[in-house]
Amino acid sequence: MSKVISRRSARIGALVGELMRVMHRYDRRRTIPIVQSAGLTTGQLATLELARKPRTVSAIAAALGLSLPATSQIVAKLERARLVRRTESDRDKRLRVVSLTPGSRALVNRIAAARAARFQHSFAGLPPVLAQRFAETLREVLEVLRQGEV
Repeated sequence: MSKVISRRSARIGALVGELMRVMHRYDRRRTIPIVQSAGLTTGQLATLELARKPRTVSAIAAALGLSLPATSQIVAKLERARLVRRTESDRDKRLRVVSLTPGSRALVNRIAAARAARFQHSFAGLPPVLAQRFAETLREVLEVLRQGEV
């Protein structure tokens, strides 16, 4: 990676980090209480988000950037809490696929709705032209980033 790309990525990373810090001001008891009451760690929440689409533990580990043993521990805890289930893969009987249970799907949806409310509240004050430009740019960025999804 060239130094120019690295500096540009660092600037974007810093801006996104600052955006997320500012967003916490708008939480207004929306997201954090749900996550805390469910007793979820950041890794567990990320695993649940990834398990919206059934995936192997290896795929989840790769997406999280964690080792297979660490990810297996997270999945095991979520399984004991009845938030995920592991089933045989339809494609390869040797593989186990992690998926959400109905209860955890409802929980993840509640968290997503709370996040959406937080974002809607925080962006409501943007001038319409800026909001439109931001939405278009964000859509383009997401399109590119999704191409690299596991």
